[in-house]
Amino acid sequence: NLVIHNTMWIPGHFHLTVGSGVTLTFFGIAYWLVPSLSGKPLWNRKVALVQTWTWFFGMLLMGNGLHILGLNFGMPRRTMIGAASYAADAWTPMLIEAAIGGIILGISGLLFYSNMVGTVFSKKRLEAPIEMPVAEPYESEPAPAWLDNWKPWLAVTVVLILVAYGPILVDMIANANMTSPGFKVW
Repeated sequence: NLVIHNTMWIPGHFHLTVGSGVTLTFFGIAYWLVPSLSGKPLWNRKVALVQTWTWFFGMLLMGNGLHILGLNFGMPRRTMIGAASYAADAWTPMLIEAAIGGIILGISGLLFYSNMVGTVFSKKRLEAPIEMPVAEPYESEPAPAWLDNWKPWLAVTVVLILVAYGPILVDMIANANMTSPGFKVW
C-alpha cells in the first residue's frame, strides 16, 4: 500500500477490473438482452465484434500506461499533471499510451451506443423470439427441503467468515495498543 497509495496505479487497476471485465460483461449482456426485449435483431453484428475488441485493446493500452506510471514512476493521481512543476519527462510515453487507449475506448463507446440505438430504432423485426436458456436439472428430483431454508446458509456464511477473518481479528485484538495519550478538546 505504501508503494502505490495515491498513484496512477489505482485508476489503472480500477480500469482493468471494472472497466474491462465487468464492462465487457455488460456489453455482452446488452448485445443479447436488447434484441431479446425489443424483438428486433442486433443492428450490426460486425460492429459489435469490432466494438468489443477495440474496447479490449483500448483498455489494455490505458491500463498498462496507468499501471506503469503509478508503479514504476510513482506518478500521483488526482493532480493536474500538465501544470505540475514536478512532472517528469519520463512520464510522457506512458501518458501518450494511456491517452491513445482512452481515445480508442471513446471510439469503442460510440460504436456500442450506435449499435444499441440502431437496434432499438430499427424497423426490422425478429422472425422468431430469441430463445432464453433455462437451467434444467441433471436428475429430475426435488431439492432437499433443508436447502430452501435460510438458517443453514447463514450458518455456513458465519463459519466461513470466522475461518477467514477470525485469526486476524484475534491477533489484532490481542495485540492492540490501547495507550493513546489523552487530549483536551479546548
